[in-house]
This record gives sequence, structure tokens and C-alpha cells, in this order.
Amino acid sequence: MNIKRFTVALRVALFGHIFNWMWQPKDVRRRRRGYVTAKAVLDYLQQYVPYIKDVPADEPALPEDERIFSIWLQGEDNAPGIVKACYRSIRRLCGQELVVLDENTIWDWITLPDYIMEKWKAGRIRPAHFTDICRTELIYRHGGIWMDATDFVTAPVPDWIMNEDFFIFMSGDRMSGAYAFIQNCFFRARKGNYLIKAWNHAIQTYWKYEESTVDYFVHQLLFRLVVENNPKAAGLFSRMPASAQDATHALWWNYRDKPFSQETFDNVTSGAFFQKTEYKSKAAAFPSPGTFSDVIQKM
Repeated sequence: MNIKRFTVALRVALFGHIFNWMWQPKDVRRRRRGYVTAKAVLDYLQQYVPYIKDVPADEPALPEDERIFSIWLQGEDNAPGIVKACYRSIRRLCGQELVVLDENTIWDWITLPDYIMEKWKAGRIRPAHFTDICRTELIYRHGGIWMDATDFVTAPVPDWIMNEDFFIFMSGDRMSGAYAFIQNCFFRARKGNYLIKAWNHAIQTYWKYEESTVDYFVHQLLFRLVVENNPKAAGLFSRMPASAQDATHALWWNYRDKPFSQETFDNVTSGAFFQKTEYKSKAAAFPSPGTFSDVIQKM
């Protein structure tokens, strides 16, 4: 194992688990583990600061029609029920065209470096991280909106987001992944935006030299590395309205397997224009009749 990676793993094991005292409340322990993990990963990523601190800006790009991009590598027709429901919700409520790409059609929109393609084909880049790479390249090249296949939309994308050159939700106070700094299941940027270019450059540089992820949230933490070490990116990011992801994660994990209530659905979804879901749980794959998961998938 690379000695730097070993150091990351050792720090997380020692200070995130062994010396993260068992008698403390669960949420306190989880926060500490997240803090330790983020610090260890960011220290590891410092080796890439020279590559990202002076990324040149592009000439102003001609705008394209705003689209919503999403990826389901196996093809939309082969997606689980909850994913199909999410795509229906986007088409029903959003004015932008939804472009769902798969492992064949994505190459009509982007080109990736050979070293990424080789690692992807060899299985060293997992599907989740491959779509992380693709989503930043898509929005950098074309502008528009990225939405995960598991984003269930309950209202159009707000004007205050559409009026920004770049917007992404902060990770907020949710316990799982709070240390990630940002969430990347939804973001928007104008074509050629500097923040998306610098982030995309950081991601592709990382994969030029790495054979695997140092942490599941490495792409999000690379964004943090950019805005903390690239002065131009830092200035642009400081002007972005800061909004936490919490309201977009308020419905699914709390109610997915509970009896559906329209009043609860309306109250919870009023706090955000989409709700993040997932497709791997039993509640998602085999919803019990009348539950939130069942009703949402039939909407």
C-alpha cells in the first residue's frame, strides 16, 4: 500500500474508531469520525494543490439551451421503478429538457482522457465515481443542470438557482456524509464556468495519478481543495448563496416504508424542490402497498 494512503487509513482507524470513545452519543462519534476522515483525506490531497491553484479561465462561451443531464448506465428502460419515477417527476415539473445518458450515448456529449477510460474499463473506477467524473465534464462542456437518477422532483428548479452562474448544495448537518463539504446529486453551472472547470480539472488530475478512490467522497473533497487553494475559485465560491442539503434529504429516509400521508408529503417537500431517494433498499426495490415508496413510484 502507498505510504500516504496507509497514513490516511491509520488516522481514520485510530482517531475515527479506536480513540472515538464508545460511551459518547452515536451522533457525536459519527461527527468525530467524519471530521477525522475529512482532515486525513484533505491532507492526502494536498499533493494536488500545485495542479489546481492556477487553472486558467476559459474565454466567455456561447450559451447553450439549459438542459438537465442525468446518467443511468444501463439505459433508462432498464432502470428500477424509483429511478423511472424520478425521471417522470423531472419531465413533469421542470421546464428544461431532460437528457438521460447511458454507457453508449454519453460519448455523444463528452470525451474523457484515455487514462480514465482505461481505468474505467479495467474496473479500477467504480460506477458511482465514473458518473462523478462524467457529470462535471458534462456541465463544464455544455452548461446546465446535473440531477442524480434518484432525485425526485416536487417543484421546478427555483429562479434564484437559475440566476446564479454556479450553484451546489452544501453537505449540511446530515450525519451520513456530512464531512463531504458539498453534495453533488444536484448542481448547476453556466457553460465554461470557472468553478466547474477547476473542479473538473482537479478530478481528472486525481485520476491521472491514482488507481482508486482514497475515500468515497473524494470528488466532493476535491471541490473543497479547489475553493480553499485556488484564489479565483475561492472568490467565486464565496459569492454563491450557501444552502444546506438537509431539506432535500428530509422525506425518503424518514418515511419511505411508512404509510403514505398526503399532508406529510406536502409539508416535508415544501422545504425543497426535490427529494433525494435511493434504489438499493428493500423499501425501494419491493415497496409495501400504500407506503411512501409505493405511492411515490406510482406518481
